[in-house]
Amino acid sequence: MNYAEMAEVMRNALGLKDNPVAVTLFRDGSSIPSNLLEIEKPLRWCEMIQGARLRGETSFAHEPNHSCKGGAAGLGLLEMPENISSGNLYFSKLNKVSSTGSGAKIVSSMPKQPVGTVATLATPLDKATMKPDVVIFVGSPLQARRVVQAVLYTNGGRVNMNTAGIQSFCIDATSSPILKGEVNISLGCDGAAKNANLEDSVVVVGIPFDMMEEITGVLKERAEGWNKWMRP
Repeated sequence: MNYAEMAEVMRNALGLKDNPVAVTLFRDGSSIPSNLLEIEKPLRWCEMIQGARLRGETSFAHEPNHSCKGGAAGLGLLEMPENISSGNLYFSKLNKVSSTGSGAKIVSSMPKQPVGTVATLATPLDKATMKPDVVIFVGSPLQARRVVQAVLYTNGGRVNMNTAGIQSFCIDATSSPILKGEVNISLGCDGAAKNANLEDSVVVVGIPFDMMEEITGVLKERAEGWNKWMRP
């Protein structure tokens, strides 16, 4: 299946109303296509993904054009800023934890990319022209459930969700699937809700691209029947 076909299966089988998003992290500047244009103003990673998802936008950016440095650090564009790694941001500004130590433990537990990413690309999957690292979609719990069932269809097992309600698009849906080679489901984060209009009723799903062929094949064959069985 090519990228456009995969996107079409995701829309039809899952009932997605918007775009699955193809994500690429460039670790080597020489691998960056010459026709990619840098975004005109800094954005957060969640804004870039939402732009691709909702408006069909393509966002290519180096570190200076990532306005959320915590997100940029999660993607491997720079070291995690001290005010975040120390837990101070989550404690004193966001009031998400009872102490800086608790905040620091959240950060140290994040499946972050190693420093060395030189640029990022987010584009609708059906517009992708190069192999992505991850495909991200935003959808309902049912749509996420169908993907989990497609993952387990052949070999069984379990899908383990890893999230903290913090840094959903960057850590949960991008870095974690790359590092672990597993689908991850995120409950979103307040930052994405505030800054990128992530809806409260959805989850964020990150799929390693190497799993997409199998997942979309199962969804194309089985999702309609699963839905009919559930709601005859």
